[in-house]
Amino acid sequence: MDPRAKAEEDLRVIRSLMERATVYRAISAPTALVAGLLSTLAAVAIYWNNEVSLFFDRPMRGRQFAEFWIAVLFVAVAANTFFIWREARRTGRPFVSSGMKLAVRGIAPCLLVPAAFTAWFFGTGYLGGAELELVVVWIVSYGLALLSTALFAPRSLALLGWAFLLSGMAIPALNNLIEDFPIDIPLAAMGTTFGLYHLIYAAFTWPRKRARFQAEPALE
Repeated sequence: MDPRAKAEEDLRVIRSLMERATVYRAISAPTALVAGLLSTLAAVAIYWNNEVSLFFDRPMRGRQFAEFWIAVLFVAVAANTFFIWREARRTGRPFVSSGMKLAVRGIAPCLLVPAAFTAWFFGTGYLGGAELELVVVWIVSYGLALLSTALFAPRSLALLGWAFLLSGMAIPALNNLIEDFPIDIPLAAMGTTFGLYHLIYAAFTWPRKRARFQAEPALE
């Protein structure tokens, strides 16, 4: 290979690796904060409605339960999209970058199972009271989606993925242990994982994120 061509190829690879390493670092903490706050508020609202005082006119079960959490998902995705756009504008990179395309290719297969299972749940699954199964699929699939970005995302995001994956796998066993307790396990699982885990992640990654931002301009 021509030395100049080889140097250009090496530069392209280095720049690609830098983009992969920083794209999620730039948005993961604020996205986690938004998702954590929304999920915590959603869990509290559903608990209050079901156990204390109805303000949604009915207990939230089945389809209503799933619709509420899907609404939370859409708001969190919108916030994530905004953070990606803001970071792209700050750094002068394209919004649909190679890093984003790489992330989408890695995450997309992990979304097929929850999408299919959710469609089944809205069709007939809710009639059998399958909220717990739906929640387990959501939590495990989200963990796998995070782990699929491990090659170009911060290590902390991979740890968050493992926390979701292991928690989702443990829920069925924990359900058998605490089935006699007066607790809404699907709701508790969603509030703990999507709420508490995200808030913990945001709290632990935010200071490091700022420090890295200060170092990044010198690298880029």
